[in-house]
Amino acid sequence: MKKQSILFIATLMFICQLSVAQNLSFGPMAGVNFSTLSGTENTKSKTGLLAGAFLNYSSKNWFGLGVQVLYNQAGASLVTPVESVNLNYLQIPILATYYFGEGNKTGSFRPKLFAGPHVNFLLNAQNKDGNDLNPEGKFYKNSDLGLTFGGGFNYALAEKTWLNFDVRYGLGLTNIAQQGNIDIMNRGLGFTLGVSFPLGNI
Repeated sequence: MKKQSILFIATLMFICQLSVAQNLSFGPMAGVNFSTLSGTENTKSKTGLLAGAFLNYSSKNWFGLGVQVLYNQAGASLVTPVESVNLNYLQIPILATYYFGEGNKTGSFRPKLFAGPHVNFLLNAQNKDGNDLNPEGKFYKNSDLGLTFGGGFNYALAEKTWLNFDVRYGLGLTNIAQQGNIDIMNRGLGFTLGVSFPLGNI
């Protein structure tokens, strides 16, 4: 929990630094997440919502840095019996982005690659009927750390207004199980669309 708290504080400081930068954009994003849990048997991927908002700093050429605040429906589906482990998180990634191409006029197309750490804060754990799977926090930890990486493109809908498409993979790095003899980590493949609006001289 200490590592997650440090990263959360660092995220707040990072947002404060971004707020005084010149080349800023913000906007909503939403999509789908195909998640699973490593270290488990009799499970398969489940589909969930991935949605939230972002704040980005972008240089005028190739580099960007941003923070996202997302609602992430993670977990896995059980094969037998037919059941779901729904782990709903508040996820905060901090991502560095490399852009290919230049320009911000209408019709500009910029492929991109991105990577960075994320922290998850568990909101609730439920089965498919909405029953609590984590009474008093006995089975799943309140937070975990991971890496987010992927790629996509930005398409200029108008000057300084972009349509963003991302494909991302979330790789959990810390055990989410409370029991010490079980090692379970989050995994997820996500697809999102977003629209960014300028806050500065982008």
